[in-house]
Amino acid sequence: MRVHSATVSLAAASLFRPSSAFAPPPSRPSPGGGWIVVAIASSVDGDVDDAVRRRIRRPVLPPPPPQRRGAILLRSSASSSSAEISPRPSKEGRKGSKKKKKKLGLVTFDLDDTLYPIAPVLDEANAAFSAAMSNFGYIDIRPDDIVETGKGIRATLAASDDDDDVDGGGGGGGASSSSVVVLDPLRPRTVNHKEIRMAAIRKEMEGFILKTKLRQTAADWATEVDSITSPVRKSAEKWARTTVHSSVVQAVYNAWEMERHHAAERHLFPEAISTIKQIQSEHPDVVVGAVTDGSANPMLMVFSLMPLFDFTVSWEDDIGNVKKLAQFRELSAVDESDELGWIYRLAVEKGREMSALADEIKRRGGAAAGEGPDDDAAAAANDDDGIEWVWVHVGDDLAYDVGGAATTGAKTVLVELAPEYGQTARLRMEGKRPAWSTETDEQMAKHRKMSLNALDKVDARITHLSQLPEAINELLKGGDDDE
Repeated sequence: MRVHSATVSLAAASLFRPSSAFAPPPSRPSPGGGWIVVAIASSVDGDVDDAVRRRIRRPVLPPPPPQRRGAILLRSSASSSSAEISPRPSKEGRKGSKKKKKKLGLVTFDLDDTLYPIAPVLDEANAAFSAAMSNFGYIDIRPDDIVETGKGIRATLAASDDDDDVDGGGGGGGASSSSVVVLDPLRPRTVNHKEIRMAAIRKEMEGFILKTKLRQTAADWATEVDSITSPVRKSAEKWARTTVHSSVVQAVYNAWEMERHHAAERHLFPEAISTIKQIQSEHPDVVVGAVTDGSANPMLMVFSLMPLFDFTVSWEDDIGNVKKLAQFRELSAVDESDELGWIYRLAVEKGREMSALADEIKRRGGAAAGEGPDDDAAAAANDDDGIEWVWVHVGDDLAYDVGGAATTGAKTVLVELAPEYGQTARLRMEGKRPAWSTETDEQMAKHRKMSLNALDKVDARITHLSQLPEAINELLKGGDDDE
């Protein structure tokens, strides 16, 4: 069965396992240089047309290092914390204490700088943003302007929340719903990063129109802009607010977000797709999820990652609903790894849902084929007794990926690729700020401290994505050997 729609809901996307017709073959560096042919299909069902092939210049990445079995394991199962949360639905009435075999039930991936480099992706998304702004007549509004305006909006919301805090116990953006009262019934209960960014785009557009209108008025009156009276200025401000249409704001934001996902597909590390497919081939029951702190969503990468992933959870999209905050809380404001636990617990919960759904589909498929509920094969497939389902999280950031996932019971794999891959998380450990980062010096210091605290929570470390299947197998095998 194939999916025809480019927009697939979470439940629908999880019902199907990828086939060769879904995704183009993984890109590989050309042996003759830095040119790579990336095939983009106009239809998921159709064959790749030569007319839609295009050549993209990228640096030739180093070949996979020789495999050394067991060299990438850093912690044994005995020294690592046991999983607090099972990635598979639990069954009641289990008996006996026989030795359990470890099997991979859930693997979650960070996206940015783990499956593709984030720096060129954001550069291309920002270029698309600037082009969209210019197309609508808004000249010289840069992505950096949106970032700074967004910071101001967040600061205003934070101050407003402090005023609305009835008992004084909910300051700092982390208050529970019982301690914060939103006085304005029209004000949204939660404000996430997307809403802040769209509000910043609107504010910059209004500012551009206001300046243009004031200059035109001053020229008509043969006076200076500073000499325009307050009533005239207020009238111009009102006119600017009504002139900016929400559809234009949405169109500009969509241009940025769409290009972010298209760029991520173009810049996928060459071995990313083949690595995930190998894991799924070696572990047929595994559920694959994405845990991201940014705007990326593999379900929107229809020509590459979407057929390989079952679900995604996002710090930006899910924190308001899970934590019930009065406003969006930036990931950079987190002080301790324990504060990251909610997103990983949500990932495990979704993994359980996908696993239960797969079991139900398997059961109904057997019934449709005429197999009774007591069929030996069906009983063996659905019997989890004697199996310990393991969850593995894969990411590039010590603080957010390793520290956060380890505190909720995951086996952790740290992805530290060669410099040619352009990862940026390690720059923070060296006291350098990535070009795309908006972290303050204080936030960078906190991030580095969290990273240092997470060093002893790394279960395996890889320098090439092709090492990941072996690392996972070694983690599972090591657990069996220790028991």
